Amino acid sequence: MRADEAFIDLRLNAQEGHNQESFWPSFTDIMTVVVMIFMIAMVVLLLRNIDLVNQLRATMTAERQAMELARSTGEEKENISLRLIAAENELAIRRMQQQELDAANREQKRLIINQTDLISRLQMEIETLTRSKAQLATENESLSQRLERANERVQSQQQDQVRLQQDLLSTRQQLESSKRQLASMEHDVASLQQLQQATRSEYDALQQSFEERTKELQQAQVAMRSSGFKLNSLQGEYDKLKVEYDKLFRPARSPEGRYQVIVRYSKVDGVPKIEFTTDVLSGYETISRSELERRLIRLKAEKSNGLYVKVVFPENSGLAYNEAWKFTSELHARYDYYSQPDAPDPDLPPENGEQSDHAPPTQKP
Repeated sequence: MRADEAFIDLRLNAQEGHNQESFWPSFTDIMTVVVMIFMIAMVVLLLRNIDLVNQLRATMTAERQAMELARSTGEEKENISLRLIAAENELAIRRMQQQELDAANREQKRLIINQTDLISRLQMEIETLTRSKAQLATENESLSQRLERANERVQSQQQDQVRLQQDLLSTRQQLESSKRQLASMEHDVASLQQLQQATRSEYDALQQSFEERTKELQQAQVAMRSSGFKLNSLQGEYDKLKVEYDKLFRPARSPEGRYQVIVRYSKVDGVPKIEFTTDVLSGYETISRSELERRLIRLKAEKSNGLYVKVVFPENSGLAYNEAWKFTSELHARYDYYSQPDAPDPDLPPENGEQSDHAPPTQKP
């Protein structure tokens, strides 16, 4: 028997008072615990709500920035398109001007050829008239000699005076006719010389006009080349902006329509372990890195729609962050359809509670 149970308490309602005194402290402790649990739960919920609000604000800010970037990109694309159309119109105008200048150049060349032929013909006619003039001068000299001989015959032969006078009259008439003909030829020669000078002046004017048209043609060609360079530059800017625009609005990475390959990577006692499968239900197969490369190369060549390479890191994989990231990046860069050189490298969220193929394990190395 204990010391406090040595005597029996004979007081009325002694046991009832003892029970009441032991009930209220226990009830107070229980309610205190409940209140504390409620308050802790409220604090956790408030913190969780604050985090969710911050994440929502960050998401809305990112969406607004993406929309602003898309709008500015669209406006810049439209401006480049307008500049491209203007450059093409200017190039078409330059081409039409060049065609007109080419036609005028051909017309000028034709006129120059015609004028050259006319000058050649005139020079031939001048040479012919010069020869005729020389012949007439020779005949005139011959007639003068005949006149002198006739005069001598008149002086020496009186009996033939009448006949000689008739010959002299006839010779004088022939001489006068020859002089008139010679004067007419001299007039024709002067007219031909004036015509040649006028033709020469017209030829010089045509030559000067041809040189001016040639300079205009060269300037038009330089302007056309400049417009071509400007058009090529605008085309390059347009293509670059189009590529950036397409990259910006490219759909997210998805296994839809792709051939899915699952690679599970971990380390056991410091030794890399690679497990490979194309169907989770059929289980994983442990293979080496070289065998993995060979299989991925073969599947990439066979599957025209591309491979969706999913890299899985199990819990307690024994991998450092850099090792997991390097392994994932190498496989995606070589074999995944989305991470080829012409595709962006997105950050995907974890899938099905496992470590994501873009999120290496966060355990300490």
